[in-house]
Amino acid sequence: MASAHPPLRRIVGLSPISVDDAIDRALVQARDLFGEPDWFEVSTARGFISKGQVTHYEVSVELGYESKPKKSENDAYLNSVLSRRSNRRVRNTIDWRL
Repeated sequence: MASAHPPLRRIVGLSPISVDDAIDRALVQARDLFGEPDWFEVSTARGFISKGQVTHYEVSVELGYESKPKKSENDAYLNSVLSRRSNRRVRNTIDWRL
C-alpha cells in the first residue's frame, strides 16, 4: 500500500541542448543517486542567454517515489557517523588551551 505522503526528492538538470535533454539528464542522475523514480514534475525551467543565444537550459525536477528511495552514499555516511557512540570524552580544542 502506498503511503499518504510518498517520499519526494528535488534535483536540477542542466543541458546545452534543450529543456527535454535537461530533464533526461536530471532523471539519469536521480536513478544513479536515489533509484528509479515513479513520477516526476518539472517545477521550474530556465534558459540562460549570452550574446543573444541560449547557452544552456536548467530545470528543477521534483521526483516522487511510491516506495522508499534508495539512500545515497552521502546518506549512508552521515547515518554511520551519527550512529557511532564514544564512551570516552573527546576534549574540545578550547579545553586543551585552558
